[in-house]
Amino acid sequence: MPSITIRISEYDLALLNDVVKTTGQSKTAVLIDGLRTVANTMRDDERVTWLSVAEFDTFLDQLEKGEQDPKILEARKKIMNFKPVWEE
Repeated sequence: MPSITIRISEYDLALLNDVVKTTGQSKTAVLIDGLRTVANTMRDDERVTWLSVAEFDTFLDQLEKGEQDPKILEARKKIMNFKPVWEE
């Protein structure tokens, strides 16, 4: 199993040690639980988009090649030619 080294302030170390002492969990368990809590909160946030590896690869391919769908290209053209109300 991989390991990491982190640097934290004395205050955060004291918090970690207090949580470990209070819960009886290891430092590793406490930190992983915190990481998972943050990750789950982000997943519930509608502003964050999660893509699978395949979806992300498809997205990168589309960025590289450019849009090919004629309907989308036509819609973009209409938007680009749209004159805003404040310019009338």
